Amino acid sequence: MTIMHQGHAHRPAVEWLSDLQRAKQEGLTGTKPKITIQDLIEKVNDPNAPEQALIPTSPRSVESCFRLGVDPLELQFHPIAFYKYTGDTDEIARIRYDKHEQVRRERIKSLIELRKRLVDDGWTGEPGRATVPGAGGAKKPNADAPRPGTATMVEKERARLEVLKKRQEREINQMLQHETQRKELLDRQQKKVDALEARTAELARQKAEHDREWLAKQRELELARVAEQRELDREAKRMAEERFKREREVQRAKEEEEKRLKREAYARELERRAKTAEARAETDRILADQAERVRQRKMQMDAADAERAKRLQQEAHERHLANIEKRKKAEQRITSALASSHEILRKRRDDFERKERDAEVRRLELEKEEKRSMEMKRQQELEKERDRQNKYLTAVEIEEGRKKAIRDKAEAKEREMAELAAARKREQDIRRVEREFELKRRLDRVDEIQKVNLYQRQSLLERIMDDYQRTRSMMKERHSLMQARKDANMAASLQRQQVAAAMEQLKYAKSLERLAGPNGTVSVDALVRRPGTAR
Repeated sequence: MTIMHQGHAHRPAVEWLSDLQRAKQEGLTGTKPKITIQDLIEKVNDPNAPEQALIPTSPRSVESCFRLGVDPLELQFHPIAFYKYTGDTDEIARIRYDKHEQVRRERIKSLIELRKRLVDDGWTGEPGRATVPGAGGAKKPNADAPRPGTATMVEKERARLEVLKKRQEREINQMLQHETQRKELLDRQQKKVDALEARTAELARQKAEHDREWLAKQRELELARVAEQRELDREAKRMAEERFKREREVQRAKEEEEKRLKREAYARELERRAKTAEARAETDRILADQAERVRQRKMQMDAADAERAKRLQQEAHERHLANIEKRKKAEQRITSALASSHEILRKRRDDFERKERDAEVRRLELEKEEKRSMEMKRQQELEKERDRQNKYLTAVEIEEGRKKAIRDKAEAKEREMAELAAARKREQDIRRVEREFELKRRLDRVDEIQKVNLYQRQSLLERIMDDYQRTRSMMKERHSLMQARKDANMAASLQRQQVAAAMEQLKYAKSLERLAGPNGTVSVDALVRRPGTAR
């Protein structure tokens, strides 16, 4: 015996009938305690209960299962997880669970109500009692009851046999008619089931085709979105590369300009230094020329003095003193001129050195200014580079934002499509569950009808066999009665003949005292057993 879970195929009706009849017999004979439907409520609500514990043994509970065509094994409770098939959501499993649980509770309620009616009608299920509420059961003949006359009993038996025969024929005709109607009902139910299965298959095919088309369309949209995203990425990359190239060109031009300016500044510095060196050399040359002219003039003056000394050596002593005085004055003038010339040279040298120092200061200031300018330019370039980098990052952020907006839009569209698909799938799943449940209810109804019909046929066959056995018993009893009466008639006739013969012999007897018994009466049996009269 195998438990057939709700939502699966039913077990064979013959097995169902055999198990319940065996359980009913065990309950009637006391082999097992009587267990009612109410006693099984706690067990059927346990999904782990063994199948042997789910079958009632109370005759009324079993009779309720028979009359409703309910298999008690199908009343076992199952949790929501039992109804969650592959690919189902929790909601679909809950809907399927609610529908099956409602049917299960309705079946239990129907069994309890029918059993209560059987109890109210006094139905016990014992042999010889009524099998249908209100119907009288067959009674065994009472051997101690007074027997009617033979002819009357034979006529009554003949009439009863005729009535029984007609009733059997009527019941057989009713059974054939019921079987025909059941076959027609099953054919109609099977046609409906076939049509429903065909429609279910067509809907499944349409759903599969629609799903394939939707998936193909979604794939095309996804491929188009990916292609568009790739094109956008390529365009953004190209623009970034062009922008980077332009910035590189600008940066290269600026670097070339800076190098050119540095070269020009360096050339100017070299030119300035060359000019400074030339000026210093010119000053040194002028000073050297002046010193040379002073030296030559001194040499000329010395030569002139020597010549004059030679000329004046012959002059008088008084002129010598005058010349000496003149020479002293001349030397003083020369010394003064040299001093003046040295002062001029010193002043020129000091002025030159001052100018050099000023030039060096200006050069240093220019270098500092140039350094400050270069630093400012470098800072400006760094600032510009940071600005360019910030602009580039801003552009990248804008581009990323645009991409993210596109992706968010695509994701929102995908979510919307997914939500629509989920809603559509939910509706389709709910309709599918309803169709499955409707098909199952039809199949359950067909199974219940088959089981009820099997039970009714079995009950009808049992009643026919009971009537047949009762008829056979009555026929045997009537035959025994007729044979006994026939034997009695034959024995009475023979006895009458024997008594007549004995009486004929006694006509010639001398006395009857010898035939009398102890009580003084003559026994017919003794008379018949006499050797002279025995036949």
